[in-house]
Amino acid sequence: MFTSESYNTFISQFSKVVTKHMAQGHVSLVSIAQEFHITRGQLNRRVKAHLGITAQQLAQNIRIDHAKRLLVNNRELPIADVAFQCGFDDATSFTRAFHRATGYSPSLYRNNPKKHHL
Repeated sequence: MFTSESYNTFISQFSKVVTKHMAQGHVSLVSIAQEFHITRGQLNRRVKAHLGITAQQLAQNIRIDHAKRLLVNNRELPIADVAFQCGFDDATSFTRAFHRATGYSPSLYRNNPKKHHL
């Protein structure tokens, strides 16, 4: 059984691994699970037990939060570059995921971040 502290450590490590994978250009839950020496199913169960969401949802939340920061802090960065830096394969899938998560397109969010609660 995990203690609250060990779960927090696990989630923090999970976030670091997702960030590392984003920098490499692709986020794969299988690869992330391998870094923890567990299966994708075990990874999902651990995240779900602590946060009530799937590992995929947590990874997506981390990626979208990173995208929000990039959109606001690097306004000159093309949307496609933001997508790639967040581990998306293309701008279209990024735009769809960003809109699903925030209700706004990346460019609309970039142009009015205060309204969208950064």
